[in-house]
Amino acid sequence: MLVDLSERVVIITGAGRGIGAEIARMSGAANASVVLAARSAEQLEDVAQAVTEAGGRALVVPTDITDASACEALVKRAQDEFGRIDALVNNAGTNLVAPLITAKEEQWRELYELNVFATFRLIRLAMRPMIRRKWGRVVNISSVSEKVGAAYTSAYASSKAAVSAFTRSVALETASMGITVNSVMPWHVDTELLRYGMGKRGKLFGKSAEEYIEQIAATAPQKRLTTVAEVASTAIFLMSEHASGITGQSINVSGGAVM
Repeated sequence: MLVDLSERVVIITGAGRGIGAEIARMSGAANASVVLAARSAEQLEDVAQAVTEAGGRALVVPTDITDASACEALVKRAQDEFGRIDALVNNAGTNLVAPLITAKEEQWRELYELNVFATFRLIRLAMRPMIRRKWGRVVNISSVSEKVGAAYTSAYASSKAAVSAFTRSVALETASMGITVNSVMPWHVDTELLRYGMGKRGKLFGKSAEEYIEQIAATAPQKRLTTVAEVASTAIFLMSEHASGITGQSINVSGGAVM
């Protein structure tokens, strides 16, 4: 099954690396116009080149999405450049690895600002043109940690639970408007963020990042980490016409770790 996103305009946050960069590249390969948002302009330029080489169009918009006015500017820039917004992928996120009793409240607030409130702002902003056109796709990159919990990352897991509940609620509000809202739920994806987090977790148990990652992979049903391509391809499918009947869902991409 080929996914064709011709004539579609997609905004992707956290597009400078990892899952976001791969979703952007795959969107380009599906002929989409891709609006790339992240803090690092340099990273975005590299991704933009990959998008155009894959066959799409790319617009680089360096953005700190924890800033409400910057979110408004991002959505406006996309509309000014392409005249529409068809899909939004909320991929940007951060982690906090710390025992609950040592984590600081300010750290929790910073994490929620990016993982939850930025998602809320961008969905609300992007939803308006989608409602006018009676078509739209919202894909939130969440985590199965919200379903099973994750020791020492309670801030992250709980923030993703908030995103999933928000996903279901907004999906019900927009189901009759030609708009779908879904979450993709990966687990232990091989990215820089994972290796950073596993390095922090490994120290709690006297292990290096590589030792801890090897242990995680060995206990997984498929004996490996999930790849960015597996997560990205699920997001691409959810943005397509083929997924019109799927909304309000939290789709596990975890190699059987969570069922």
